[in-house]
Amino acid sequence: MAASVSPKMAAATLEQLLEELLEPDSAKIRQASERLREALMEPDGPEALAEVLRGAERPQIRHLAAVLLRRRLRKFPSELIDRLPHVLVEALERETDSSSRGSLAQLGARLLLLGGLKFWEPVEKWIQEAAKDPQKMEVALRLVGVAVGVAGPALSGFSPAHLRLCRGGLRARGDPKTLGAALGTLGALLGTLRAPILRSLLPDVLEALQELLSLDEDRGADALEILDEFLEVNPESVIPHLRPLLELCLQVAGDECRGDGVRVRALGTLTFLAQKRPKALLRGGLLPLLLRGLLVPLCAQIQPENPDPEESWGGEGRPCPRHGAAQVLDALAQGLPPEKLLKELLPLLEGPARGGSAGGRKGALLALTALARGCGPALRRRYVGVVLGALRAGLGDPDGAVRGAAAAALRELREELEPEVAPVAAEALPRILGEFWDSPNSPSPDPKSWFVLETLLEALGEGVQPWLPQVLPRISAALEAPAGRELGLSALHALACSCGSLPLPPSIISTISALARGGEQQLQALEVMAALGPAQVGEGLLEALQVGLGLAESGDSDATRVTLALLAAVSELLGEGTAPLLPRVLPLLQGALRPPPALPPSDAPDWLLGFHDDEEGAEPMEEDDVIEWAEPEHSALLPHLEPLLAAILDLTQFPQCRVRGAAYEALGSLSCCGRAPQTGPSPAHQGAFRALLEGLRAEPEVGGALGAVGGVGRILQPPGHAPPEWLEPIGRALCDVIVGQIACLRANGDGDDEEETSQRSELRETASDWLPEVGVAMSRVGVAGTGRGVSFPPRLFRRILPSLLAALADPAHPGARSWAGAVIGQLGHALGAEATPFLPDLGPAFRLAVGDADPEVRANAFYAIGRIGEAVGHAHQEGAWPGAELCCHALRGEGPGRVRDNILGALVRQRGAPLPQVLPLVLGALPISEDFEEEEPVLKFLLGAGPDMLLPHLPKFVGAVGPGLALQRLPPELSQSLLALLRQMGGADPRHFREGVASLDPAHAAILGRMLDDVIGGQ
Repeated sequence: MAASVSPKMAAATLEQLLEELLEPDSAKIRQASERLREALMEPDGPEALAEVLRGAERPQIRHLAAVLLRRRLRKFPSELIDRLPHVLVEALERETDSSSRGSLAQLGARLLLLGGLKFWEPVEKWIQEAAKDPQKMEVALRLVGVAVGVAGPALSGFSPAHLRLCRGGLRARGDPKTLGAALGTLGALLGTLRAPILRSLLPDVLEALQELLSLDEDRGADALEILDEFLEVNPESVIPHLRPLLELCLQVAGDECRGDGVRVRALGTLTFLAQKRPKALLRGGLLPLLLRGLLVPLCAQIQPENPDPEESWGGEGRPCPRHGAAQVLDALAQGLPPEKLLKELLPLLEGPARGGSAGGRKGALLALTALARGCGPALRRRYVGVVLGALRAGLGDPDGAVRGAAAAALRELREELEPEVAPVAAEALPRILGEFWDSPNSPSPDPKSWFVLETLLEALGEGVQPWLPQVLPRISAALEAPAGRELGLSALHALACSCGSLPLPPSIISTISALARGGEQQLQALEVMAALGPAQVGEGLLEALQVGLGLAESGDSDATRVTLALLAAVSELLGEGTAPLLPRVLPLLQGALRPPPALPPSDAPDWLLGFHDDEEGAEPMEEDDVIEWAEPEHSALLPHLEPLLAAILDLTQFPQCRVRGAAYEALGSLSCCGRAPQTGPSPAHQGAFRALLEGLRAEPEVGGALGAVGGVGRILQPPGHAPPEWLEPIGRALCDVIVGQIACLRANGDGDDEEETSQRSELRETASDWLPEVGVAMSRVGVAGTGRGVSFPPRLFRRILPSLLAALADPAHPGARSWAGAVIGQLGHALGAEATPFLPDLGPAFRLAVGDADPEVRANAFYAIGRIGEAVGHAHQEGAWPGAELCCHALRGEGPGRVRDNILGALVRQRGAPLPQVLPLVLGALPISEDFEEEEPVLKFLLGAGPDMLLPHLPKFVGAVGPGLALQRLPPELSQSLLALLRQMGGADPRHFREGVASLDPAHAAILGRMLDDVIGGQ
């Protein structure tokens, strides 16, 4: 562009080039991009671009001009930069297009970052003037919101004026644009405001949200994010206004006249609330209100014209209020005491679960699915019969949507419900096989039906063998049909993972091998071959690995993951013969472990000249990108440990704590990788181990430290077999976690922050879970202080005991008291007779703990009393251990439940307790009702009492042992001994024996009658 050309002519040329960039013609866009690049390099190009910003007719052109000015700002002459704030104000004054206004706001924020307040003052002056004009207030608000979001600290001096502006915007009734802008800008400002101001703002915010949602649903959905901002910045400011906040979100979530997007957004706020301050719902008595409100979207009728995403092909990703409500329940289950949540929720689910609406039945099952992560053990302890009944009914429901929800619940709860869940799956499988397919050669393409089938196969495990003649032909037919291949492969993968012995016909192996050579399901077929392993695929794994290596060279993370799984299978097939393959495989692993590169510099080209923002950089790496590799015990990996260690150590410095945590776990795997138990660690092993313990102590965030504790756990797990010299450092490091002597626990935090407190508790609990494993390993290799009945060194127990006793007496945190009691019991038992010197400290502490108001604390206190009493044996007779005394006293007042079960278990473990006094108390408190781990030792205690002492208590004895025998909960040898004793005593006192049988549940009495037919039949 010639220097003599006037700014207006240059601007006209630039405007024409920008017009061409908007044409739907790729060739024109490329040509215009090149010419625009040249034009902007001319001396008058930047000035012309500013002129376009002021004078272009089309708003799209003005928008592009603002974007280019912002991206090129640092390359402009200082004279133009000095004038740009005034140019910006002029453009703001005239601009009417919302997109252009947004780009102008971004330009103003960049000017603020570049030149500080001197560049911002003209803009701020315009904002204050615009605030007086209702027509301009929205623009002023959006400009402030963008500027605060980009350069908040630089504007702290203007916070009072900006807050007044936002308050004025919240009062803009009937104007959705201004209301939305005010709420968005206020969200950006929240981090600069004090708690009293935040509390005073929330009523106005809720009122403005209500108004906005009635005027413009889409803007209202976006504006609901401000409630999340309040919860993030200062959760306590929300507590006084919880009820109106809940009522607003539940009203929106339950209104079927609204769009699914805004309903799910309101439920997202409730999920965040449940994560941040779940116990505030309990303290305020608001949990019933929330649960009743959640049941509205959760149990809504199924609409055929608007099915849930999982009920139709291609539905994934659509917002679904039913799923949103389930996510709130999932958050509540993880944040609230399980007993308190289940007590409120389960009665509410009974009606929908048994009702005539398929949506209600599906919703009740989705609620069980949501409860699995947080309340699974509690469901197992107290409600196993109810849950199994719900699953049985759901899997047999006539509606496919309900069957799918039952399968989802079964999948989530399977581990908690084993082994009782296998008969439920076996009962449902024939119906699934018979109803979903007319014949083995006509597979249903319905993904929901296959999902149910997969879930049942997983639940059956090895018990699936009798059904394979019916299942495999259907899978084989699906593999032959293009529409069914993905589903058939998925079902086969489920079988391979759950059933160790899988006799597949050669035709299925041949079909999978063919699919693995190419096509849409290639990667899935390769994954199935890896899961089937050498027993099924044999030498075919070698070809599959070569195919996988070719796919993984593209850098695709899924292909890399599958290839490493294939390597694990091949290593099992070849053993040491795998070594020649490793030089080609390990670079893939190193590439997967390498952090992503930064984005190109700001002058790299893209469709619009590639002007990248200067502050942009590499996207954060997800923690799943830290790939776990196979860990064969042979030595083939040893030559490659050093480069792997270097790659993982780089990730321990990554900004995201989740990535650092995953890297620490990988260090734990690397510490044992390729090392046989009888050989010493190599320098690479030592380096990985040292880096892991140093990282645990220095990690600044709890999330990273959790990963490091997980890495320690990998060293302790077989086949790791940590070297003996590592055990003491591991034990000390875990003790440092428990006593709070690591960086992330020493850091001062807000003691009232429930989320932080929960994370810290989880870290301590995870560390304490591994301490018994350390003790067992020390005992196995003869570390000093262990052996001869001592499987935990007293020196480590002495190190953590003050912290545990402090937690046991912590009045504010029942979870900490419960945890401390359990840990003391577990480690005290491992100490054996070496626990005796600690009894003077433990006795008074447990005298207080057994009277705790929280039943979970009492239960764990008696658990500890039982284990310690069993370990020290004689000490209670010497008066140093009050175990028997505390148990006898508590049995007289404690009602049925887990606490009483643990008291019984504790009492029978106190050696030398006077049998004539103890026996009536034990029989009067039986049968075991919740904690069935205590049933075996208690019944063994009764068996040891002998028939002479039991005969006067025969009815109670029958009532005590009957349920365990009828439900087959007992080991076979114990069952046989108890049945023999019942026969003997029944023959000696038939009348009282029949009285005891009559006291049982009728179903239990019938089963016991069949077991003792020779006794009962003869009477």
